[in-house]
Amino acid sequence: MAKRVIVCGAGLAGLNAARNLLSFGFEVILLEKSDRPGGRIATELVDGFKLDRGFQVVNPSYSELRRTGVAKKLDLIEIPKGVDIRIASQTFRVGDFRSNLGYLRDDLSSSTGKLSEKLKFLAYLLRRPEELSFGEAAASFEGFFERTLKPFLDGVFLTDSRQISNRVARELIGWFIKGNPVLINGGIGKLAETLSEGLAIEYGAEVISVSEKEVVTKIGKFDADAIVVATDPVGAATLLGQPVPEMNSCTTWYFKIKPDEIRSNHLRVGGIGPVANSLVLSNLLDDCAPEGAGLLQATTLEDCAEGEVRDHLSYLWDRDAADWELIARNEIAGALPRHGAGQGLVASAKLGNGVFVAGDWRNIPAQQGALLSGRLAARAVNALLSER
Repeated sequence: MAKRVIVCGAGLAGLNAARNLLSFGFEVILLEKSDRPGGRIATELVDGFKLDRGFQVVNPSYSELRRTGVAKKLDLIEIPKGVDIRIASQTFRVGDFRSNLGYLRDDLSSSTGKLSEKLKFLAYLLRRPEELSFGEAAASFEGFFERTLKPFLDGVFLTDSRQISNRVARELIGWFIKGNPVLINGGIGKLAETLSEGLAIEYGAEVISVSEKEVVTKIGKFDADAIVVATDPVGAATLLGQPVPEMNSCTTWYFKIKPDEIRSNHLRVGGIGPVANSLVLSNLLDDCAPEGAGLLQATTLEDCAEGEVRDHLSYLWDRDAADWELIARNEIAGALPRHGAGQGLVASAKLGNGVFVAGDWRNIPAQQGALLSGRLAARAVNALLSER
């Protein structure tokens, strides 16, 4: 009889742990407190608009995503490998000139940073990353960092990117260089749905406690030979008696605009105000908005009034945002773990007594980290149970 493993939490880490455990030949039961897979990965339908829970992009070059093979089943839409940055009421389009030579002019412009600093940034990318904050590591190219990198990366890490681990920053910048981020037609929820195919999931099974070989939930008790805890970071740490990780929060604002009002398909950042980034999703996705409507997202990282958001969007897009219809405002309290300097990139999955842990708080705070932690937890379970 196959040994049984219980995985708590059907987010990316839990789903990938379960998939790998199945491949090792175990009986796997996934326990999920909500009524769907995905955890922080979700898409909702609101008045004909498909709205992701938070602005979500996927990098198909992530090695762990490639391992799953699910990208082949999704309708992926590439986002240009460039960003529009607003500086002093002008728009500069910077990006990977290997993908589009049109980026080269503003890449070299002194308005986006001194050429000497940009060369120092390239040298930084070639060095082995030191264990310090990204802000400290960027001291030699500070002007370029403040004008160009920080406005973009703050929206990636959902916090002041000066404070994050330099090793984490270097890792994720490397993935951006290697790959071309995409959106998913149908919403980010399609990723979780595809990863969950073939898995046995008990929904509505909120975990109350975990002990050796037993999980107690609101719908009953479950016995197993090993347990993987892959619930949300705060919940997992609390269940396991681990230090609770700091979490970054954000709010995603969705506005209905005219379908031809803004023609840009680039992410837009910059300026003084609460908006970390904004993108007209309907200029890239076929099915995110009903016919005759456009959909624009804006992400903020701090508490702010709607009027402040509209004022900043008016500056970013150089048009009046006062009359745009607000479709939804999604506050996400624990959107992403905060990974500061001094934290290792990979924490051990094994906690002892047949209990294991997975999640992006145990790895780099990204889809790559969540998926990798799930696979590593499954591998650790396999090593333990193969000895018994």
